[in-house]
Amino acid sequence: MFGFLVKKNFCDIWDNMFHLIIVNLFLIVCTVAGLALCYFVSAIPGTEGFKMLYQIIMFFIVMAVLGALVFAEGDNAAKIANFGTAKLGAYFSNIGSSFKDGALFGLFVALLSAVAFVTIPFYFRIWIPADGSEGSTWGLALLAIVFWLLIITVLALQWFLPIRSLMHNPFLKCLKKCYILFFDNVGFTIALFLNNLLLILISIFTIGLIPSISGITLANTNALRLRLYKYDWIEVNPGLTKEQLRDVPWDELLQTDKETLGPRKLKSFFFPWKQ
Repeated sequence: MFGFLVKKNFCDIWDNMFHLIIVNLFLIVCTVAGLALCYFVSAIPGTEGFKMLYQIIMFFIVMAVLGALVFAEGDNAAKIANFGTAKLGAYFSNIGSSFKDGALFGLFVALLSAVAFVTIPFYFRIWIPADGSEGSTWGLALLAIVFWLLIITVLALQWFLPIRSLMHNPFLKCLKKCYILFFDNVGFTIALFLNNLLLILISIFTIGLIPSISGITLANTNALRLRLYKYDWIEVNPGLTKEQLRDVPWDELLQTDKETLGPRKLKSFFFPWKQ
């Protein structure tokens, strides 16, 4: 199943490359502008404490706005995942309708970042004090708890935007389903995260143009769309045992998608007229 997901992601990113590049370029410009605002607020007259407070407030505002801009691509990602066509105009028209959930998600991510920035060094110093004195194992225990909660949350949040785009649930229900999907598909979620890391590495070499954030959004949306076939199969086959639930008939469930996508040989991407 994962192999087909990688193939479909590659095909979808290739077929919608120019759309994704334009959206990513717009997001890059907005991100740079946001970082510049976070930097320039430090020039506001006042004490160091107030300057830091201004930067923190601006960071949360920027994260909220960027969250809304990223979420605006959710509907296009859903259309592409369903073998449809993305529309650039739809992206900009969706910014308003995506603002609430996107801003809340951005604020949530900003809060997680703040928690990580404050608590991890704090508990580390309780465990291993900077002055070389004897530390406390409580620091290690609390550090481990915070660390794993953050890791689980980061992995689970990969599902948030696809859930909103494909299932149209409100914010809190999306957040709840993120954790449900994670704990029910731990291995698959970790594999998706590793795939996203690869996409990030590729994005570095393309200066963020492709696949970047819009490509990762599309990859996560594809992953959820295909994964939902498992739950449709469970719904029409009630009473399955644990052993049967582990043996999901992916070849059968993905047959229609495989036929729709087609064989797509490598040369067809570079020489489509030779298909």
